[in-house]
Amino acid sequence: MLRFITWFGLVGSIAAAVTVAKLHQDPGSIVVDWRVVDEPPIDVRVEPPSRGRIVRKITAPGVVEAVEEVNIGSQILGRVVSVEVKEGDAVKAGDVLVKLDDTDANARLLSAQARFERHRSAIDRAEDDLAKAARDEAQHGRLAERGFSTPTELADARTNFHKAEAALQMSRRELLESEALRTISLEEVKRTEIRSPIDGVVTDLSVRVGEVVIAGTINLPGTVLMTITDPGRMRVVADVEESDIPLVQPGQASLIYLQADARTAVEGVVEKVTAKGRKSGESVGFETRIRVDRPPPSLRAGMSATVEIEVRRIEDALGVPTHAVVHRRRKDLPASAAVRAWAERESRSPGGVNGGARASGSRYVKVAFVVQGGMARARPVELGLTDEHRVEILSGVEAGEEVVVAPFRALDQLTDGQPVRVVDEEPSP
Repeated sequence: MLRFITWFGLVGSIAAAVTVAKLHQDPGSIVVDWRVVDEPPIDVRVEPPSRGRIVRKITAPGVVEAVEEVNIGSQILGRVVSVEVKEGDAVKAGDVLVKLDDTDANARLLSAQARFERHRSAIDRAEDDLAKAARDEAQHGRLAERGFSTPTELADARTNFHKAEAALQMSRRELLESEALRTISLEEVKRTEIRSPIDGVVTDLSVRVGEVVIAGTINLPGTVLMTITDPGRMRVVADVEESDIPLVQPGQASLIYLQADARTAVEGVVEKVTAKGRKSGESVGFETRIRVDRPPPSLRAGMSATVEIEVRRIEDALGVPTHAVVHRRRKDLPASAAVRAWAERESRSPGGVNGGARASGSRYVKVAFVVQGGMARARPVELGLTDEHRVEILSGVEAGEEVVVAPFRALDQLTDGQPVRVVDEEPSP
């Protein structure tokens, strides 16, 4: 028992002898840090905050589609006698795509033409009858003045004149009707040749020679013969999440990355944002159209793409690498002047997220570590704009100070007052 007490006392004496109280002097405060032995310094890489461009972007999935795309169908019932194009052919507006059997249409046109000519001849005859009736009426009028024509004969002459006049009017209306029927028949003959309404490329060709096509709407299966797509005017329809949509405005620059070539960006501009979202599962997305003014040949309708929309840009922002800003619990930070200044700013902030919850010691604070006198000092920072590489520093770190930026392992474990050694190259793991 005596031996045990002796050894215990010896160990306690040695521990007391090597334990030192280190006073870390920070402006306005004294922090006592009890350590058994000195910690070896950690190798870190530093760089001062620099000014440069910071661009905030949001990403969204999308699908490439043509601005002008036309589904081609037939306006009449007919049998296909020839298909003048193949899948992938380039066509101009007015080019013949499909020819239908025009036998019936031409026969109806000949009948309508004959009817038109007959009614035009009837007008000539009615005009002659009207002229004769006018002469007869005038003759009976002169004879009635001399007493050589009875009132009945004069009345009959006038009646014949009115009948001839009405017959002429009826013949003229029948001529208009026959002319309309002739125009319809002529249009039916033209419709036996289905032509392209726009310049573009033939896609989704489904018609074959010998098939009978019917007139219908594009919603009726089998009525779409092919599709004409204009490859010179393309856009991407992106699905932007509701949390990001308030930042998106028409005219914003965008970059489009195709799934087929994720390394090459295609430039675009936000053209339109729909006012109503579409619910998909638990999320709500808003259709956003991205116009591509100069589409490359690789951009084709139906492709999957990822869109990066530039929503804000600062050309001369004071910033540091994004990974240089880390999170620490409030209670783990020392009562330094920088931390006290941060706490004072937070106490003056309005309620909500800046209210009482900020005073909690378990709350995490965004900090950057600055090297001073061979030690890392935690600085609470206020951040501005952030992109994938850099973050804007609004307060907490000044230009010219040495901010720890690497390695990530050290940043993850670094504490205030920890000894560090600055190296030029990033320390190897």
